Amino acid sequence: MNAREEKERETISNEIAALMGPLVRGLRTTLRSCAEELELAPGEANALWVLAGVGELTTKDLARRLDIDPANASTMLTGLERRGLVSRQAAPQDRRKRVISLTEKGRAMRLRLAECVGERQPSFRALSTHELGVFRDMLRRVSGESGVPPRPPAT
Repeated sequence: MNAREEKERETISNEIAALMGPLVRGLRTTLRSCAEELELAPGEANALWVLAGVGELTTKDLARRLDIDPANASTMLTGLERRGLVSRQAAPQDRRKRVISLTEKGRAMRLRLAECVGERQPSFRALSTHELGVFRDMLRRVSGESGVPPRPPAT
């Protein structure tokens, strides 16, 4: 790559960073606001978001995706389970592990959360379905998560 191309890449990268900051902050603020209206803590909203994307995870894997301590994840999951939003079952391959998944009520809550975020954060409406898919795939690629469902917006 020559000096001109490197300068152009740097300029574009800086512009992307400048554009992503407000987008991420807006999503974070919107998710918090919507979670609060639905009587969810931000971490609970994130857990529902992640579980909706992957189907089921162990407590340890969910904690890793949420970047929280497994003990804190377990405490949070107890509250979500009491409210009927998630279920915990013994993992078929290792009965010592617990697998968490959304209940029907949890899927409905996650849908309400997504609708709320979508209504207040209409920025993605400007993109076609194809463009959204390309954007998602590019974000996965640069974040090193190719093939892994995206994480929820950070809170």
